[in-house]
Amino acid sequence: MSRYHGQHGYGPVIRLFHWLTAVLIAAVALRGVTMVSLPATTEAEVVAIFSAYSLHKTVGVAAFAVIALRLVARLLTTTPGPLHPERRVEVFVARTTHLVLWGGMILIPLSGWLRHASAPGFAPILWPFGQGFPGIPSNEALSLVFQTFHRFAGWTLAVAFTLHLLGAAKHAVLDRDATLARITTGAGPYAPAAAFPLGPLIVTLLIWAGVTALAMQLAPAPMADPFAAFETAPEPEAPAQPAPAPETPSPALPEPDGEPIDMPPPPAD
Repeated sequence: MSRYHGQHGYGPVIRLFHWLTAVLIAAVALRGVTMVSLPATTEAEVVAIFSAYSLHKTVGVAAFAVIALRLVARLLTTTPGPLHPERRVEVFVARTTHLVLWGGMILIPLSGWLRHASAPGFAPILWPFGQGFPGIPSNEALSLVFQTFHRFAGWTLAVAFTLHLLGAAKHAVLDRDATLARITTGAGPYAPAAAFPLGPLIVTLLIWAGVTALAMQLAPAPMADPFAAFETAPEPEAPAQPAPAPETPSPALPEPDGEPIDMPPPPAD
C-alpha cells in the first residue's frame, strides 16, 4: 500500500501547498504588521509606503490563488485521520482549529482584495488584471467594513495559528508520534479517514459569524468631506436696501390777506 494514498500521510502535492501557503502567509503578515508604522515625513518615505502596500496586496492575492488551488487539491484527495481518535476533546479542538485556519486563509486575502476594490486609487496591485472586483462598487463606508473585518480576521487567524503550533509541538515533544512527519515526509502509521466534522464546522461558522458581526458593528464611519460645505452652501444674498424715507412736505407759506397794505411813500430827493 502506497504511503501517499492518504491513509498514512499527506501526499507530495498537499505537502507542497501546505508549506508554500505557510511561507506566503508569514510574508504577507510580516509586511502588513510593519507597513502601518512606516514613517511618512519625506516624499521618499511616502513612496516607500505606497510600495509596501502594493507588495502586501500583490503577495496577498498570490497567496489567495495558492490557497484556492490547495483547497481544490484537498477536496480531491483523502487525508489521514487522527492518530488518537479516542482523545475526543483533543480531536474536536484540533479539527475546529484547522477549519478556523481554512476560514482565515480564505477570508483574509479576500477581504483585503474587497477593501482594495471598494477604495481604488491607493497602492495598486502589481498585476495586469485591473484593480476592481466584480460587483463591488467604490464605496468608502463599505471599504471601512472590509478593512475592519480584515484586521479582526487577522487576529483570529493568529490565535488559531498559535493553537496549531502548540498542537504540533505537543505531538512532537510530548506524544512523540508521527503527526509532524505526516506533513513533512508523508510517512506515518495507518489511520483511516475520520467522519465529516459537523460539530467543528458549526463552531467554526459561529466564530466567523461573530467576527463578521463585530466588524460591521465597530467599523468606523466615513470621514466627512471638509469641502462639502463649500460645495453645497447657497450663495449669500445681497443685503436688502433700506426703504427710502418718506418725503417731508415743505411748510406752506402763509397766504396774504385780501386787504391791501399801505406802504409809506419813498423820501423825496
